[in-house]
Amino acid sequence: MKKEVDWHQRGLIPILLYFQNGGTYTGSVGNRGGKEFRYRVGPADGKIRAEVWYGPFCYEKSKIVRKADFPMDEAGRSAMLDWLKAQYEAMVQ
Repeated sequence: MKKEVDWHQRGLIPILLYFQNGGTYTGSVGNRGGKEFRYRVGPADGKIRAEVWYGPFCYEKSKIVRKADFPMDEAGRSAMLDWLKAQYEAMVQ
């Protein structure tokens, strides 16, 4: 059963300033009886980079399935959240 996630919910993913200051954030969404969706978001070359994978292992021990870069601004952060939502929907069916 797929868990419903509001990716734009305040507090789920850090605000833009967090990434502008060099912060990297990782998280996951567990789904009972299904794949665990994992993600990592952080700065890369002046942009916001989002990477996704699934399974029980951490970033360093996993194969990254997809990644994308977004502008380091509010519109880019919003686009990144929409991209994470799309990846989650595609990976956890």
